[in-house]
Amino acid sequence: MSEHNTSKTPSIKSSSQDQYGKKPLQSWSGKVVSFDSQKDQIDSGWGWRYKVRILGDNSNVDNVTDGELSYAFALLPTTAGSGGAYKLRSARISQGDMVYGIRGGGGPTLILGVFPRTRKTTLSDTPFGTLSGFYGTLSKNGIISGEFNEQVGPATPGGVSDANRSNRPDPSSNVEKIGIDPNKDEVVSGSQEKTTPKKRIIEPEDWTLGMPLNKETFEKLEKAVEKLEIDPILFSGAIRQAVIQGIVDGDTALAKQKMNELKIQMYSIKDVVIQEFDGFDPREMLSPPNLEDFFQFPTDE
Repeated sequence: MSEHNTSKTPSIKSSSQDQYGKKPLQSWSGKVVSFDSQKDQIDSGWGWRYKVRILGDNSNVDNVTDGELSYAFALLPTTAGSGGAYKLRSARISQGDMVYGIRGGGGPTLILGVFPRTRKTTLSDTPFGTLSGFYGTLSKNGIISGEFNEQVGPATPGGVSDANRSNRPDPSSNVEKIGIDPNKDEVVSGSQEKTTPKKRIIEPEDWTLGMPLNKETFEKLEKAVEKLEIDPILFSGAIRQAVIQGIVDGDTALAKQKMNELKIQMYSIKDVVIQEFDGFDPREMLSPPNLEDFFQFPTDE
């Protein structure tokens, strides 16, 4: 067993509660007061600090003005970042918000969270009343239906009002569509194949520029242009679209376009050739000649 002689380290007093972090922390709740009373901090102050009227320390009838209150520091979550490497998100605390925090241990008064407002929250300018969160350049433009944040969130213009964001509909009917019985407690085989959407393959004669293009559709277009069944100019557009979508790389696309340029020339004379040989039956070249006409000699009259 190792021994530790505290007498050699007089700065450490294990029984003292006067050192930083030794006193038990206390929780508190309070109201963020008007930003007008802390304008210097809001406009150009350092850190995320807010003047708070704390329940128990202050009351509705005391003589302490909002400007005389002390600041509390907002402790941000790790997802908000510290600002290092430009990784940061701002604190979303508004005037009139009810906040919760801790203090004690010789440290600062900290804000750990904010109580969300509800649809039944009423606005008031009393010392502990709830103020509108709009301040300064922020204006109430009606983008959503109210200043609250709860399970049934505020509605957006033209959207579905009172949308329940916590309880989604039962998805059982969706799995039934792919042949899975949600009532059976069994391992589903081939689940990836069943849940993967089937690719939409468009026939070459139906495809036009801008339509969905995947590898299978592109290969069909390529085979069709080889047979001059579609316009090679259309296939040139398909090549460009395939490069943008990552279906083929730049070098492959360049080679395909070179071959396609020959197809364009062939396609341009295709109609001329068809017109020249329109009605021509090549089988006539294989039919035997009329021997009587072939061996017919002139006769004396």
